[in-house]
Amino acid sequence: MRAESFECAVASQTMQQFKRQTEIDSLNEQTTGLQQKIRSSQNRQAKLRALLEDRRKAAPIEEQKAREWERNAQVVSQKSNEYRERLAELQSAVKESGAEERGLDYDQLKELDTRVEELRAAVDKKQNIYKGYEALPPDISLAYVKLEEAKVKLEQLRAECEHAVDAAFSTRK
Repeated sequence: MRAESFECAVASQTMQQFKRQTEIDSLNEQTTGLQQKIRSSQNRQAKLRALLEDRRKAAPIEEQKAREWERNAQVVSQKSNEYRERLAELQSAVKESGAEERGLDYDQLKELDTRVEELRAAVDKKQNIYKGYEALPPDISLAYVKLEEAKVKLEQLRAECEHAVDAAFSTRK
């Protein structure tokens, strides 16, 4: 065998070894990249599974909330219908009363309502004054008798109070 062909064979083998090593390095890089992607995918998959499990656990609560919201919506709908009916009744009552024909609007009705309340307050005040007079005896001499009775009662209460104070302080000694 000739030295030249041996050198060519060694060079050829060396080049093939470099190519294989380059391919191995490339495959190692690809493997490392794929392993990182697999770990990332596994982490995401674990998070998604945990989220799915949380949603499954929360599903009954969410369903209960949805049913509650539906019930609330039905109640609101019923109340809305009731209020519409009540408004229609009130509007028909206003038409029947002829308030619109007489030209009374809300401000005028409010003013009249305020005036009625003022008059009621004045009547109540006068009734209280009248009740005060009503409690008085019809005769002046009878009034003096009641006054004397009240004075006697006051003296009795004062004596009881003094006795209670004396008793309280005498027990502490």
